[in-house]
Amino acid sequence: GKKTDFSVFAKATYTLNSKIDIFGDLQLRNVGYKTSGLTSDLINMLIDESYSFFNPKVGVTFQLAAHSNIYASYARANREPSRSDFESNPEIKPEQLNDFEIGWRYKKGALLLNVNSYYMQYNEQLILTGALDDVGAPVRKNSGDSYRLGLEVDALIRLSNKFSLQPNIAISSNKNVDFVTTWNGEVVDLGDTDISFSPSLIIGNALMYQPLKNMQISFLSKYVGEQFM
Repeated sequence: GKKTDFSVFAKATYTLNSKIDIFGDLQLRNVGYKTSGLTSDLINMLIDESYSFFNPKVGVTFQLAAHSNIYASYARANREPSRSDFESNPEIKPEQLNDFEIGWRYKKGALLLNVNSYYMQYNEQLILTGALDDVGAPVRKNSGDSYRLGLEVDALIRLSNKFSLQPNIAISSNKNVDFVTTWNGEVVDLGDTDISFSPSLIIGNALMYQPLKNMQISFLSKYVGEQFM
């Protein structure tokens, strides 16, 4: 197998005034796959695919006060299938994503707080099915239309010169839209289903203690909600 990857990008940030910054990021990318030979099931792996992607991102940051700002952004991203994806399904398609985000940042004294909300709208998202191939690699497939909608909050709280807390929480809804699959030889419309391996609640925390200048001890805790295979 042979893979080629070429990309070129440009980035810019423009300060409109003392409160508003505008930023942009443009990327052009070309990916090529060529393979030959047989799979372990003696199936010809003759792949000759080329993908051209345009990945733009644009956003604005507004300074609310000396210690806080809000931001909003839009990004378009594309992702090609991997070699193992082609082995499982030679007709697999690349993934497209439209990502919308709005957030707030606050930093003052002993407190640093970040709040970010997002809506990620996918076409042909490459999603783990829960199955493994003949060599134990996870199998992915295209899911048609899907989305991820969520809120992320993380903070750094300095309790003293030696102790600090770093909590975080992520709440999300992750759905395949009108998901259609084959079941017992028949095509079945399952409606909106949960995306596999995508818990809707994740909570974490780090309690950090710095007894010496060059030494830090951390106690980590994490909760991961229910997810489906």
